[in-house]
Amino acid sequence: MYRQSKIEMRTLIKLSVLLLLSSSCKLADIRNKEIKANNQSSEQITYAKELLQTALEKQGMDKMANHSTYEMSLQDNWKGMLGAMGRTWPWKEDKFQLRFGVGNFDGQVESLEGKHKGFIAGIQSFDYYEQVNGKMDKEVKDNARIMFSLAAFHYFFELGDRLVKAPYIRYMGEDMLDGKKMRKVYTSWGSERSKAYDQYILWIGEESGLIEASTYTIRENFLPMSSALHGSIRFTDYQEVDGILIPFTQTVQMSNPKDKLSNHIHQVKVIDFDWDTFPLSDLRPFPELEAIGDNKPKV
Repeated sequence: MYRQSKIEMRTLIKLSVLLLLSSSCKLADIRNKEIKANNQSSEQITYAKELLQTALEKQGMDKMANHSTYEMSLQDNWKGMLGAMGRTWPWKEDKFQLRFGVGNFDGQVESLEGKHKGFIAGIQSFDYYEQVNGKMDKEVKDNARIMFSLAAFHYFFELGDRLVKAPYIRYMGEDMLDGKKMRKVYTSWGSERSKAYDQYILWIGEESGLIEASTYTIRENFLPMSSALHGSIRFTDYQEVDGILIPFTQTVQMSNPKDKLSNHIHQVKVIDFDWDTFPLSDLRPFPELEAIGDNKPKV
């Protein structure tokens, strides 16, 4: 009983901090002083870009262009009150499937078991749709949680390949994570803090050469005032699928990455993963919608 009360108390404290941060409406900023000063040498910038490119190649993400689609079945766990607030699917721990196009944001989710079995939803060029009576219907009400989660899952599974194209890449020094030395690379789409684009720190293992974690801001989210917060995701249990290493466990944590994977608000585990088992046209049921690729929709 005492242990349960301690857990509840810690959760309430976290919620209070979140509310305090949110009320300030201040954009989260994960840059260090050197990055904010924007005065790194060309040698440091080149080193950061080389670190990221090498990590990309180590994972085999440079081979992604050889594929057009991929799918995976997963189970995820949303932990505690914070997890309950952030949970994006109508189900909790049921097995589900994700289907994505490479290098874009066209994707689908399907529930594979439980009371929601057979539910299918997707986004095409950020237009939301659901399967209704056996047909895809984009006239249904937008589900902001599912839209966000589809885009976020999609982005983080292709993180290295996406961020290597960012125009602003800087070296952010060394750190330790889970007893291992990490080299950190900061990436974004601009040098200033802005609502228009997120910030990322990639934690690249000195020994593994892989992106083992990423710290990120949360500029666009279905939760109010999320732009005042930042989180981290740990990438573990890398497994090779057709020459590309896929992190079969992804663990989301508040603020900076924690050593213990059990300290999380959300953890997703991939059960199986396959490339090119269906055509890209399956993710684009509405031919009248213009393909926008990796871009966000124009406001």
